[in-house]
Amino acid sequence: AGPTLPGAKRMEVRKAFYRAAKARQFQAAWDLLASARRSGVADKHMYGVGLSIASSAGRTGWVDALWRELRQAPELRRTRERQPSEGHSARLNAPLCTALITAFGSDRDGSRLGSCRAVLQWAVEHGIANTTTYNAFLHCASRSIGGTASARRGRRRGGAAASDDTSATDAAALAVAMTDQALAQMGELGVARDARTAASAITVYGRAGRLDRARDVYEESGDVADTVVAVGNALIAAAARAGDAVLALDTLASLGDAASIVSYNAALQALVKSDQSLDRVAHALELRRAMAEAGLAEDEASVSSLLAIFGDGPLGEELLAERSLQQQQQQQ
Repeated sequence: AGPTLPGAKRMEVRKAFYRAAKARQFQAAWDLLASARRSGVADKHMYGVGLSIASSAGRTGWVDALWRELRQAPELRRTRERQPSEGHSARLNAPLCTALITAFGSDRDGSRLGSCRAVLQWAVEHGIANTTTYNAFLHCASRSIGGTASARRGRRRGGAAASDDTSATDAAALAVAMTDQALAQMGELGVARDARTAASAITVYGRAGRLDRARDVYEESGDVADTVVAVGNALIAAAARAGDAVLALDTLASLGDAASIVSYNAALQALVKSDQSLDRVAHALELRRAMAEAGLAEDEASVSSLLAIFGDGPLGEELLAERSLQQQQQQQ
């Protein structure tokens, strides 16, 4: 770091940095942060905002630079110039680790799971990993599966050979293995799970085709109302992705009166995709009845799924007529 700037100059640099960040002037904000870092002005909040800027700008090189610097820096200034207490490591705290994982995890092709894991491991080794840190990592793991597939499709459109592609199967297996390790490690360290932990893990397992593990996480998540709905919706969505209507309907039933329109829409989507031996129309009609009794209005997603199930027959025509009448009434 260079020489510390006078107090007035420090405030001027910080204000300019936050103005540029708020205006989404990414390059200008990054340059100001670099100046602040060189002169020893940057505090933890500025680094956190810098990571958000790098993520929004899609500049993973910036994230790499901050990660290298943060894990090597012996100390960082605290906001408002408060000095760290004796014996307290200020170079990286839990919020900054979470911000780093989030920034790496936002990579557009979802290929930075290894970097996310490195930050998590650093946090574990330094005793600062918490529920939020693990949740950020699990979200990164879920993106690594979908992101790899998106990147692969893009490369193929660009003429890349299939042999050059990252294997979707390998990516899914890696995400599952790392999710298994993260959940086990949380248990060993006594780090509490919350609804987001379970929902993110279920998303990983669902995208990897491991509905058995997704179901296990749901059953382990407890019976707290808010947790049940969020985690249940994640499992129904995972079942819908796999076309497992039986699992989706069973999970929806377990939510009882807590089920939301999101829950019902995911169950309807599972019926659309299912090739299981069941009466899809009868189940769809039952879901419509349950939604009406619960006072949940059908939205565009509901109607789209119902039309896909009902087809061009009388039920589909009746639904379209109902929808048309509702739209006319809303316009009056």
